[in-house]
Amino acid sequence: MNLLTRPSFIQTIGQISSGNDSHHTLIYTEINQVPKIASLLQGIAAEEQLINAIQLLIFNRVKNLPDACMGKLGWNRFAIILKLPVEESLEIAENLALMLDSQSIDIEGISYYPKLIFGVTPLSPEYKTPERILAAVDEALFQARRTGNSVVKLIEHDDPILHDYYDSLKLLPTITEGIKNQSFVLFSQPIVPITHQIEVQQKLEILLRYKNGDGQIDSNHRFLQTAELFHISREVDFYVVHQFCRYFAQQNNSNALYSLNISGSTIRYNPFIDILAKEFKHFWVNPEQVCFEITETVADRDYKQAIHFMNLLKSRLGCQLSLDDIGIGSSNLANLSKFNVDYLKIDGSFINDILLDPYSELVVNFITSAAKLYGRKTIAEYVENTQQLDKLRDLGVDYAQGYFTGKPEILFDPMLN
Repeated sequence: MNLLTRPSFIQTIGQISSGNDSHHTLIYTEINQVPKIASLLQGIAAEEQLINAIQLLIFNRVKNLPDACMGKLGWNRFAIILKLPVEESLEIAENLALMLDSQSIDIEGISYYPKLIFGVTPLSPEYKTPERILAAVDEALFQARRTGNSVVKLIEHDDPILHDYYDSLKLLPTITEGIKNQSFVLFSQPIVPITHQIEVQQKLEILLRYKNGDGQIDSNHRFLQTAELFHISREVDFYVVHQFCRYFAQQNNSNALYSLNISGSTIRYNPFIDILAKEFKHFWVNPEQVCFEITETVADRDYKQAIHFMNLLKSRLGCQLSLDDIGIGSSNLANLSKFNVDYLKIDGSFINDILLDPYSELVVNFITSAAKLYGRKTIAEYVENTQQLDKLRDLGVDYAQGYFTGKPEILFDPMLN
């Protein structure tokens, strides 16, 4: 058995999947982190030695299986085709994970303990193309990576995850062309006070909607999910910021506070603060009238970067900050106190259930108490009726946002301005 190149391996996948033989399975494996560690400790040569050693271990394990072939599909990724049903192939993948789990590899006196993750899918003709097969097994690998080391994940052609992936893939050209052609328009939804405080400043959240060729507005939330999935969220954020600045420049004597959502990829992009400062200066935007919303999940995932990003937005530009989707991340007093934000935005799932679910009421009460302790204001999302509003008022929530308190309305159409 020879080690195939990526093009040859993909060609082999296509040939097998186009037939009617259902007894072939693709195993996709990735070496987790260890090669990077070897590179940092001993350099590129040690990294290559380690990858080659792991490759040889896998090769020796599968080379005698009937009609097996193996290919190197990336820097630390290998793929194996077995002429076996998926159940037997899964067992082989799990045995490979166990074998590597208990294996140490010595490179110039230093021992490394490689960990592998595996994605598995049958080479079914329903996939139709090799690209779809690779997309499926790559998704399986992604699911395994989220679970941890030495994990094997199976995905088949009719898995709902794949349907979501394909649906998102269809939206990708719409997003990229929509940004280029300015087909995305800005909507705004009011954030209203629900306590007895006197509120002078109007508060609005900026929302993104797509306007198709017929002028119809599409509020499909999959646009943002697709942007996140295919790593173009930063481009979407830049677009929203630029169009908002254009809108702001046309306003006269408006003292409203506008909330803009920021993705995790933008937080990790250091030049964003400089770009933002230039946009604000060019369009005469008052930074004190801009509030950036960052989800609690993103802030937790990129904790240090999020703290640094937030501090720059506040100290350098003077913007306000809101921590969004509170309650579905790791909401605890210690974390909430470290984020120097002005608002805590309670996730709408708790507001939906607040009248019937004691736990939802407990979470809202907890967040409200924490906000008061640290001098923050609270905003409840998805408020849809009087009963919810009264309950939130009783719990001391400061602001409400939802269809009951104000539906989204068009704010700015770049093509018309």
